[in-house]
Amino acid sequence: MVLGLILSRRLLSRRHGLLQCCNIKSHNSARSATLDSVLSAFRSICGEDSVSLGEAVREQHGKDESVHRCCPPDVVVFPHCVEEVSALTKVCHQHRLPIIPFGTGTGLEGGVSAVKGGVCFSLRNMDQILDLHQGDFDVTVEPGVTRKALNAYLRDTGLWFPVDPGADASLCGMAATSASGTNAVRYGTMRENIVNLEVVLSDGTIIHTAGKGRRPRKTSAGYNLTNLFVGSEGTLGIITKTTLRLYGIPEAMVSAVCSFPSVQDAVDSTVQILQAGVPIARIG
Repeated sequence: MVLGLILSRRLLSRRHGLLQCCNIKSHNSARSATLDSVLSAFRSICGEDSVSLGEAVREQHGKDESVHRCCPPDVVVFPHCVEEVSALTKVCHQHRLPIIPFGTGTGLEGGVSAVKGGVCFSLRNMDQILDLHQGDFDVTVEPGVTRKALNAYLRDTGLWFPVDPGADASLCGMAATSASGTNAVRYGTMRENIVNLEVVLSDGTIIHTAGKGRRPRKTSAGYNLTNLFVGSEGTLGIITKTTLRLYGIPEAMVSAVCSFPSVQDAVDSTVQILQAGVPIARIG
């Protein structure tokens, strides 16, 4: 009787394994068929050269600087403008394909890993600095513009963008991850330095969180949609433009290296410096 129960359980286990294998194969076949049907649509939207199925390209876009393993997407697209992003997103929405926005891949969160496959939107071709308003201390950039590229562009204006996460990250990617850095002690994080965002939602709808073309300093009028998308890690939409606050470059900077007998003494000194109102940019 015991032998019979053992044999029955083994047979059931094998049968369950075969069913799972069949389900996986059918799911993979269905996903492959879906991808084949949308590839032509992708190519018609952004061109033959802007759609890649290459293994090396997919692996490059399946991992960032985090410790998480590489999970490559099924296909990588390289849109050139917000209209192409919207059109591509509509195709993905229609076929229920996962969407993964990709900037420079310098994040530490693993948010670019395509754990369920899908389509990676690499935004490196959208790299224009669109509107600089020196008198209003703000600038609008596309997602392919990096922090260092923006500050190089601003060098002769006497302005700079101070948020420094320690990597040459894309500015829209920094908005999506709510990046910060050692300068946050004086200038704040990305959350405090974003005025407006252009976002493409999962169904292809294009929205402007503070109104199209608007650059308000106040946030009391209406919903604060900007801070809803800052730090959303690309899960609520694809950020295709961001308007940023700028600051004047300090006339002089002084740095010092100090040693303390204990960590608590270092902390106490930092608190006293901040309470005294000394304009410290960073303390490490």
